[in-house]
This record gives sequence, structure tokens and C-alpha cells, in this order.
Amino acid sequence: MKLRGLEFRPRPWKTVAGVMLLAALLSPLWIAGPAVASTGCGTGVTGVAADTLTIKVGYFGGPYYTKKVYTLSDLDALPQVRQAYTFIDSLPAVCVDAATGVKLTDLLEDARIDVNSVQKFYFFSTDVKKGWYQCLDKSFLLDIPRFYYPNLPSGWDYETASSTPEAVYGAVRVEPIIAYKDNWQRFDAAPDFSAYDTSTRFRLLFGQSDPGEHTAPQSVKWVHAIEVMLGGMPPAGVTLDRNMVELKVGSTVRLTANVAPDEATDKSVHWSSSDTRVATVDNKGLVTVVGPGTAVITVSTVVGNMTATCVVNGPDQDAGAQGVAPTDAGSHRDGAQRTPAGPPAPAQRYLAEKDKSVAGSTTTSVSSGQAGYQPWRVFEMSADAVPLQQQKEQNRMDIFAAALFGSLFLFGLGRRYMEYTREVAM
Repeated sequence: MKLRGLEFRPRPWKTVAGVMLLAALLSPLWIAGPAVASTGCGTGVTGVAADTLTIKVGYFGGPYYTKKVYTLSDLDALPQVRQAYTFIDSLPAVCVDAATGVKLTDLLEDARIDVNSVQKFYFFSTDVKKGWYQCLDKSFLLDIPRFYYPNLPSGWDYETASSTPEAVYGAVRVEPIIAYKDNWQRFDAAPDFSAYDTSTRFRLLFGQSDPGEHTAPQSVKWVHAIEVMLGGMPPAGVTLDRNMVELKVGSTVRLTANVAPDEATDKSVHWSSSDTRVATVDNKGLVTVVGPGTAVITVSTVVGNMTATCVVNGPDQDAGAQGVAPTDAGSHRDGAQRTPAGPPAPAQRYLAEKDKSVAGSTTTSVSSGQAGYQPWRVFEMSADAVPLQQQKEQNRMDIFAAALFGSLFLFGLGRRYMEYTREVAM
């Protein structure tokens, strides 16, 4: 009987040891925190104020292309918004923020992004080293009417953690902004614009759809990049209505670019001339012959950099010869994917002859001012595009299960050992 009593005494200690072992195995996960926080109040890592704001655009799965990198002076040049916002945080308590910044829609317009084509926004902050911090649908941010509730501080019942009917009075319609200075205060009755804080730059701010909506955790701070995901389809190719023209000096011709497929969301293109001493082109495809010689006019899609060319006064052209650009670029209705068409044969011959003629000499690059009046060239895609990582939160179920099974194994092993020692003692 004593041995039977001894048999049960170690069991509480086994349980405690098992719990301690399990806690030790899982503690690194709790210390590390979430790799990607989608709606949490923070990551436990202190961020730093961003000095630049990068706007990128792409489609689901990437790649994403840089549209523009804004500095503080760039944002100062855009229309300014000075607005107050109310929030309910996780306590829950009422927060009032007095902010100055730029409307999110103004940033999209300045970056030449069609707001109607936007599907999602991914906000990257300096306190998250890998991946995005917040993903918000365009419908959530821009389509739902949102307000600042000046009576919410006095119309909040802290006992019931809910707003009173008076909180809705005096509501002011507000729009989402990217603030570069603000004054976030908890429990204050009114916004304070006399003192600003820039340490949380840049911060996403937007209003509440109703006085009880908890939106403080989604007001991302320390934003340094925004990736804009478009709906629809990306461009698969581009063609020109002509691939060669013969014109006298002083003449003009308008080239028409056709971006495929018809369902492509962003069909914006970029025009350039290989030699602006011979021919210039504006941002609508109007070519003007300004001197003797031969030039190649190139059109490229802003998204994907698909290209097509037209030779102006090529050396092998007969007077008045005009061709139609091939139409086999990009994807086809039969589902086959093809490489975008390169320059036509006349353009290839011209480029080859031009390379030979300038061998040994220094090639002069064409500046943005030489390629016609193109003020939008500042929004040209960068060449360092990288695929967007899939927007997934890190799955720790496998690690958790492994730790649990490991602790159970050790627990069973210890129990078998205790039974063995008792048998030996008997």
C-alpha cells in the first residue's frame, strides 16, 4: 500500500515539470512576436520615423514597381490637410488626434495610379522588418463614409465601453490621410494643434464609420512604403499602328499604341526617341521630325515595360513606306504565352548600323527634357522591381504541435523510468 501511495505522489511533480518544459519550448515564439501583424496594436518593436515614403504598384503575386519615392519636401508641395480624428483604442478609451498630412487619394493621383483600379493597400512600417504590417481593402479605406466625432470624448461610457447617443452629434466627414506630423492624445476632450509630434511619421489616419468602431490598432505608424494592388489584369504586350514612317523635316505624325489585352487595368505608356535631333515625341505619341537622319520611336508600358518601336526615316525605306506593327506580343486567346515582340526588322537593321557608325565614340544619353514635353516621366517605373511576398501570417501550428508532442514524449519517458525503478526496488 505504501508503494501504491508512492506511485501517485510524483504525478503532480510530473505535471509541473511537463508544463515548465512546454513553456520553455514555446517561450522563443512568444518572445519573437508575430512576424507579420495584420490588425494588432503593435509588434513590440519600436519603429523609427521614416524620411521617405515609397509608393509601389502591381497585381496579385507581383512584381510590384516603384511609382515614386516621396521626400518631406515632395509632400509639402502637395495639397495639405489639417484635420482631427477620433479613435477607440484597445482599452477601450477615446483618442483624439490632431494631424497634418496629404490625402491618400491625392498621393494616388500624383503617382498616376487610377483609384478606381485599386483593390488593396499594403502598409509597410519600420517596426516590422519582414513583410507588411497592415493590409486594408480599398473599399474599407475609401468607399465607406468616415467621420470625426467631436462629441465622442464626452459621449463615451467607460463603464459599458460604448458610445452614448449624443456622441454622433456634430460629426465631420473626413478622408484618409498620410500624416507626417500629429498629436495623438488619449482621454483629451478636443484636438490640440499647438504641438506636433513627428516621431511616428508617416502615420495612416482615417475616421470612424460610427462612434463605437475600434480603429486605433489599424492606424499604422512608421509607414515607409505602400504597395498598391490593382484589380483586373496586367498588360501582356503593346503594338503600334505603324512600324516605319518617312516624313519631311517639319512634318508630324501621331502614333497610336494598343495595349493588350483589352481587360488590362493599367494601359499607361511611356514614349521616347532614340535621337531628338532627328525626331521628338510627346506623351500622346505625336512625332515631329526636326532634322535629317533616322530615329527610332519607342513606346513602353508603364507596368511590365513591354515595348514596340517605329523607325522614322530609316535608311532602307522607300518614300512613303509605312508598315503595321506585328500583333503577336503578349498572351493570346489560345492561352499560349509569348515573348513581347522586339523591334521590327527595319528597326533592327537601323540600330545595328547606328552601333557600327558610332563605334569608338561616346554615346550621349537622351535626357527627359530632350524626349519631348513629358512631365510625367518622374513617375517612370524603377528597374529594381521585386516580387511581392505572399501576404500570409506566419503559421506556427507546426512548431506548436512539435513542442507539444516533444513534451508528451519526455513526460511518458519519465513515467516509464519511474515504473522501472519501482520494479527494480521490488
